Parts: sequence; C-alpha cells; structure tokens
Amino acid sequence: MSLKTCIGAFLLCISGVLHAQTGVRERVVFYNTENLFDTRNDTLTADDDFTPRGKQHWNRERYTRKLLHISKVLDNLGEGKFPLLIGLCEVENRDVVADLANKTVLADANYGIVHADSPDARGIDVALLYRKDSFRLSRNAFFPVHLKNGETTRDILYCEGIWGCEDTLHIFVCHFPSMRGGEAKSEWKRVEAASVVKQKVDSIQGICSRAMILIMGDLNGRANTLAQKILKIQNPESGAIQSENLYNTGYYLLGKPYGSYRYKGEWQTLDHIIVSGNLLNGKANLQSSRRMGIYDADFLLEEERGAFGVRPKPTYRGPRYVGGYSDHLPVFIDLEK
Repeated sequence: MSLKTCIGAFLLCISGVLHAQTGVRERVVFYNTENLFDTRNDTLTADDDFTPRGKQHWNRERYTRKLLHISKVLDNLGEGKFPLLIGLCEVENRDVVADLANKTVLADANYGIVHADSPDARGIDVALLYRKDSFRLSRNAFFPVHLKNGETTRDILYCEGIWGCEDTLHIFVCHFPSMRGGEAKSEWKRVEAASVVKQKVDSIQGICSRAMILIMGDLNGRANTLAQKILKIQNPESGAIQSENLYNTGYYLLGKPYGSYRYKGEWQTLDHIIVSGNLLNGKANLQSSRRMGIYDADFLLEEERGAFGVRPKPTYRGPRYVGGYSDHLPVFIDLEK
C-alpha cells in the first residue's frame, strides 16, 4: 500500500472516530436523470436521436443545461451538505458522469465515480458517485442480467465500501427493464433482474449475516410487484424488523396520490431504496430512515394539462424540447450513526 493510500485510510478512520463521538447524518440519493447523453454519436448504440442532427436536436447548449439542472437538484437536495452516495441511471457513459461530477457545482464534493458500459441497446447505464472524504471504496463489480431472445438490459452495479473507519456498506444500483409492451407481459424481465440481485444478496449474507445492504434504483414497478417479491421485500411498518430481511423504505407510498413518477395523471413510485433490516432495528452501528423521501421542489414540477395536479417536468415531451430536469423525481434516505 502506498504512503498516500495509508494516509487517506488513516484520515478516514480519524473521521470515523469523530463521527462516532459526535453523531453524524449523511444523505443517500437515487436519481433517474432521464437520458443524460453527450452529443457524440456512438456507433455501437442506438443514440442517434441524441446528436445535433438527430430527432431531438441534442446539442452542446442543451447538454450543458442538462448537467447544470441535474447538479442543481443534487446540490439542493443535500440541504447544505453534498450527499454521501448518489446512485444514477440513464447516463450514457463515464464521460457524462465525469462532466456532472467535475464540471458543475458538484466538483466541490470531490466525488469518486463507479461506472461501466452496459449492454443496453440505447447505451444507457447506471453509476454511483461517492464522496471520497468520507467513503472509501473497497471493490466493485457489474453483474449482467441475461434475458432470452437476445434482449439486453443494464448491468447491476455492486459496490462495497467503508463509511468512516469501520462501517462497511454493500450497495447495489439498479435500473430494471422497462414496462414496454405492457407491465404484465414485461414483468418476467424484471424478475430476471431481481433474481440476480437476490443471488448476490444471499451470497453476501451467507458470508456475513449482519452485512449492511442498500439497494437503490429505478425498478420500473411498485413496491408490491412480483420482481420485488423475488427479493422478499417487506414493509418496514408492518411488524418487527428482522436483521437479515430486506425492507422497502418507500412501501408507504403504495396508493398515495404522490410518488417519484407520474403517468397519465397517476402517481407511481418506480424509484426505490431498499435496506437490510439491521439498518432499521438498531442492530447495526448505522441506522436508516424508515421512510424514503421524495424531493419535489417546485422547480422540478409543472402543471399537467388535462389532469388535476402537477408532474415532473422532463427534458423532452415526445420529440419536443421543454427544458425540464427529468421525468422522475429523486428519492433519498438518511443514514445516521
């Protein structure tokens, strides 16, 4: 280990000791950024629409505005402190993630980046930003989701890292297959993705039953779907919390007239943060919010014509550029120790 690495690890440990003495709260965020593409044509993916000559007339000005919009959301969401962890989906490549992290207000946070190109036909991926002053990445991997008939989808991102000096977190960032073709007919694809996550969670807990696990992502379904049943997701407000079980912190949003996504006048929560029970029942040094929050600042919303209420203001509505932020709202929890 190099001297620089040793010093970094020591400083993180000192930070962890101070946190343990005084108590600290850190925010974890997930955000579907809605087509965060650069302007270059990638000949290996179907990104032609998001080029200057494509259907969306995607140019440098619009790309820069998109970066500034996303960074504004993440900055404001932190409430004066940059989030510790930020899961992202619908990012085209590492370059756009690096531009977001290094060429906007987020540069002050000194975020590390975890990203790899997925086999998704459109070229959209998942990624994780982590604040290097407080979180030390130990390892990461990308697990493929194999679908029949040659279809492709996003890999599952996995990271293991240490917050402070001794608190190891196992983090998954997911973007399950879409509901294209109908929710019921496409559910098998999301079941396949959920099965990959479940296998990896079981493997982690087989080694350490007390592992602190956090799963976040756009799972393209509500908290009570078959895909989440594969994960054996439970409602954290429905009884005693068991350390090894998984709990959806957004379960309470089922049937509520608000959520992270709105389609044809109906609110849904497709974006989720799921935690292991020991992050809720006091059995781990870290503890999580029992209820996931949805960041719904006024600047992210617009009136929905033909329906009562507001909806997230997207970057595009069909082929028309409207200059909004995303068609999803970001979700978050707080971790405290």
